[in-house]
Amino acid sequence: MYSKKIINILTLLFIGLLAGCNGFFETDNAPSPAPLPRFKPEISPHAIWSAQIGSGTEEYLKKPIGSNSNAIFVTRQRGTVAKINKQTGRICWQINTTFPITTGVAVNEDVVVFGTQKGETVALSTLNGAMFWRAQGPGEILATPVLAQNRVVVKYTNGYVRALSLEDGHELWSYQQTEPALILRGSSTPLVKNNNVIVGFANGNLAKLNANLGDQLWSQPVAIPQGAFAIERMVDINADPVMYHDDLYAATYQGKIAMLNWLSGTPQWTRDISSYTGMVADRDAVYISDAQSHLWSFNAQTGATHWQQGKLLARGITAPAALRNYLIVGDHEGYIHWLSKDDGRFVARTTLGGPIYTAPLVDENEIVYVWTAQGQLTAYKS
Repeated sequence: MYSKKIINILTLLFIGLLAGCNGFFETDNAPSPAPLPRFKPEISPHAIWSAQIGSGTEEYLKKPIGSNSNAIFVTRQRGTVAKINKQTGRICWQINTTFPITTGVAVNEDVVVFGTQKGETVALSTLNGAMFWRAQGPGEILATPVLAQNRVVVKYTNGYVRALSLEDGHELWSYQQTEPALILRGSSTPLVKNNNVIVGFANGNLAKLNANLGDQLWSQPVAIPQGAFAIERMVDINADPVMYHDDLYAATYQGKIAMLNWLSGTPQWTRDISSYTGMVADRDAVYISDAQSHLWSFNAQTGATHWQQGKLLARGITAPAALRNYLIVGDHEGYIHWLSKDDGRFVARTTLGGPIYTAPLVDENEIVYVWTAQGQLTAYKS
């Protein structure tokens, strides 16, 4: 009951607590959103289709959209799940599950999986949305589940991680770390590579687990809590860990970004930063949105700063997505900003009008999908 109370309080206060660094609220200490920067466009991304799923504006939650080879899948908090054709934007099916959905979706060709506020993991058929199974867990789920071969890995807000059978939802193994009483309203999605799972926790730890058995291979603090008050000591790993080949990156709120050794978890370099949105990496750099809505490029191997883009201050930008030599971020006013990886300069801007809380999704055909808090899904080509 205690942890539930904390989570509910954070639902109401999350924006207020971060107002000083995000600019969501107009206060004496909170910066106003930066004006839209002027620049000469270098590319011309254009919408090829748009689809509306449901109605109303949803509160802030990390809810990435998911895809398989031919469709995009989205969820809405009141229980709607929809499948949209990638090529045409046609809604293939849309169902109301009645579940209080609090995550995005994990998808393969056959199954779409999501989590709920009540701790249920639910698996549906990608063909028609029929429910295969649902499994009750030990706590609320805010992290999008992830598929690992014939398993689905689920992380709960109370520090539990469980692997469930993708066939029928029965538990295969469980693991837990102790989480602080006060956490951000959000949670990073586990990362699967080969037969391993990387999981970030609200206590600032990153752990590597064996995907078959759940054994801990290592656990490493990315940041150490500092300060006398609980709010000051928050070092949640809300940004999804990312990998490029064998380079592993993780970042915390009010803490650090680190590159870690994949085998041992030993940090190779760290930089002070506060992030809860996310990052993307390539051979040369790791690109990350910080809590003030600055976008950074750090050298992938040394952590040295390549550049910082500060002209989106307090606009509430998403984690970046990468497309060729460009980075793409959305913001809370519905603008989509396209920037060069080389130096962070702006190269294009489009708008959808509704708040964008979820990082754009780029598929194998270089189509960019953008999801707004009002349920609009738009596909762009550049």
